[in-house]
Amino acid sequence: MSDSRPSTPATLAKMALYAGLFFLSIDLMGGGMKASFKEPLKHYLHEHASDFTSLVSFVIGILGTSLVQSSSTVTSLAVKMAEEGIVPLVIAIGIVHGANLGTSVTSSIVAFFAEAPPLRGNLFAWMQEMLFRRRSPGFRRAVATAIVHGMFNVILVTGILLAFELPFGLIDKLAAWSAVGIAGVANSATGILWVFEWIKPSAYTKPVVKFLLEGGMPGWGAVLLGFAALFGALKGFAGTVSKALISEGERTDPKVIGEKLLGKNPFDTFVRGLVLTIMVQSSSATTSMIVPLAAMGFFSLRQVLPFIMGANIGTTTTAIIAASSSLGEPGFELGMTIALCHFYLNTVAVVLVAAIPPLRTSVLGATEMVAAAADRTPAVLALYLGLLSIGIPLMVYVLPTAAAATLLGAVVLYLVVAPHFWLRQHKTNDTPGSDGGEALAA
Repeated sequence: MSDSRPSTPATLAKMALYAGLFFLSIDLMGGGMKASFKEPLKHYLHEHASDFTSLVSFVIGILGTSLVQSSSTVTSLAVKMAEEGIVPLVIAIGIVHGANLGTSVTSSIVAFFAEAPPLRGNLFAWMQEMLFRRRSPGFRRAVATAIVHGMFNVILVTGILLAFELPFGLIDKLAAWSAVGIAGVANSATGILWVFEWIKPSAYTKPVVKFLLEGGMPGWGAVLLGFAALFGALKGFAGTVSKALISEGERTDPKVIGEKLLGKNPFDTFVRGLVLTIMVQSSSATTSMIVPLAAMGFFSLRQVLPFIMGANIGTTTTAIIAASSSLGEPGFELGMTIALCHFYLNTVAVVLVAAIPPLRTSVLGATEMVAAAADRTPAVLALYLGLLSIGIPLMVYVLPTAAAATLLGAVVLYLVVAPHFWLRQHKTNDTPGSDGGEALAA
């Protein structure tokens, strides 16, 4: 069969247009959220910084990122507050790590609307369908792709590493030692880092958002416009990429499609996630982009995990860039310590999940447990989002610190152990495009 893939400049321009609209939609939502919540959040952090514990600062990072839809904003704010002496180092680090977990909210929102039934006039009936009617197999794949990022962070970064980090501070000490050394050689590095300020998409989309907000558009209006643009851009981008990269003959072979999009081996996939996230300075954006492609059956959950791991390291460069802006100033080492702590914690988590198969099984299995439940009842995904962005922060504020830590520890322990038993009872084909679940025991 002849290769019928379009390769005209018009097709490339169409891909660029949809990609630009996608990044604009992310900044519209983030800009609208910031217009509504950034100043109240900043005021709250200033007023209550002295009352924070490490655990409270962690959930503030989750809540703040969920509200402003931008981990970059929260991590940069934490870096600057530490540099200015507003919050202690350990509190700022807790906020950054909370933001690391909250950043997975965006892709889950995208997944919730995957394979959605058409709106037929009755909004209440449509919402009932959205929450309680089973959708096509693509919805399960989209959910799994979206929440594997959150599960990776919950189990590895939060549940295992942060649980040891908060009381012992081993990574904090390593980051502080590294920051002292970097201070002497950072002059040459900052020029390279600031290149990203010119090549990242937000350098061109944020002025548009700023123009709209300063022109009178309310924050909620920007959020609604961003949501509409997001789903239009993702649908158009996924379809255009599919037609441009995949011939008619290849469309029957999901394995070939998956290799073209995410690479032929885990390391290649990891590098793609790392580089793309560094370029766009948003793990929310990169992970959200692959959700609709996963829904179309182009790759399995196991193929997605290395991409997510790369994105999780790539997203730490935002705090490094923010800290580098204070080179030569008194607070530089504090800010760089926070940024490097973020980098080291995420990097160690990636090394652990890559080197220890049972941990990888826990992440994939926990993801499939939630995806399977959401497949039966989509409201489960809404519940997951509510617990992540509201339930956990509320629980920490209401319960005594020891009780909250114990409950969180029990949840993480369950997510580490239970998937191994669940996978034994629900073995499925780990092949791209399969209609069942995507994860299997290691």
